[in-house]
Amino acid sequence: MAQAVRVSQKTGFFHLGKLIEVGKTEKIFKNPDNKMTQDYITGRFG
Repeated sequence: MAQAVRVSQKTGFFHLGKLIEVGKTEKIFKNPDNKMTQDYITGRFG
């Protein structure tokens, strides 16, 4: 995950083929809008 933050400008999070959230990588990793995205990034999901 840390490498993704360093190398990409935009990030999308998909779950079961559905786009959950997309936006600037820094925002997605630091302050996502969707709880499912937050749970995945912090390791509580998946």
